Amino acid sequence: MEKSKVLVVGGTGYLGRRIVSASLSQGHPTYVLQRPEIGLDIDKLQILLAFKKQGAHLVEGSFSDLESLVRAVKLVDVVICPISGVHIRSHNILLQLQLVEAIKRAGNIKRFLPSEFGLDPRRMGHALEPGRVTFDDKMVVRKAIQDAKIPFTYVCGAGVAGYFAGNLSQMGTLVPPKESVLIYGDGNAK
Repeated sequence: MEKSKVLVVGGTGYLGRRIVSASLSQGHPTYVLQRPEIGLDIDKLQILLAFKKQGAHLVEGSFSDLESLVRAVKLVDVVICPISGVHIRSHNILLQLQLVEAIKRAGNIKRFLPSEFGLDPRRMGHALEPGRVTFDDKMVVRKAIQDAKIPFTYVCGAGVAGYFAGNLSQMGTLVPPKESVLIYGDGNAK
């Protein structure tokens, strides 16, 4: 079976590093976008160097430099973008609009997997703040992907990456509360 050349945008993040490792272990030529925005973050630099040692190709590019994204996208068949949309960390969902434009300009991508690794935003119209912003932003990105006619796959799971279960869906913490639990909505399960 022919292996796809895969670009992971956000490869040093919580989910991204697992996707890079999985891609490498499956034998796909794997490219990881190395953004200058990591600056002096030694932890992210060490992750990138470890990937390089395992056979990944580091590709320089930035969301603030569209041409660098186009050059990176032209190297691959598949783009996976697990950048964060979680408010307790960073919220970068709309950065994908630049990536969508780069994929459109490059014209060679067979499949794009945007940052949808969580709850399905189409089904979250009733969500409360602060989560609502994430779902609304994901829908903006979905519309841009569809308007650009880019082949895509959404990977939607129940709360991904350890969010929601361990903290009983309490915002602002990853550990379960000790005193009380806030129940969203009216408390009636549907």
